[in-house]
Amino acid sequence: MDTPGQTVGPPVSQARVVFGLVLMLVGALLLLDGLDWWGVRWDVPLWPWILIALGLARLSPSTDANGCPRGRRSAAWLLFIGVWGLLNEYRIFGIHYGHSWPILVIGAGAMVVWRSVDHATGVPARREP
Repeated sequence: MDTPGQTVGPPVSQARVVFGLVLMLVGALLLLDGLDWWGVRWDVPLWPWILIALGLARLSPSTDANGCPRGRRSAAWLLFIGVWGLLNEYRIFGIHYGHSWPILVIGAGAMVVWRSVDHATGVPARREP
């Protein structure tokens, strides 16, 4: 029974809660690595892999809590940044942060064009709750 003045929101997504907790754990481990506590050192740059995993997760054909399809642009952007990070971290094709940052500007421009084309063709924008 609802009490007056109390609003009932959408049900809590257990998958999102678990994903958020895992993300917090990964963040804590990255912080420990960065602070070099307990002598823990990872020689593998994890942040690009995390972004790629998040992008792949957003590509799933499910919908958000409002019933809207998940954003493909946000998935593409996370994958783009993750791949850019991998190219820089591992110096693939001789790419490094000092001269590869314009790739981010190109990607941002592509996202603006993509959004504009979606808007012009009637693809619904993601609704905010």
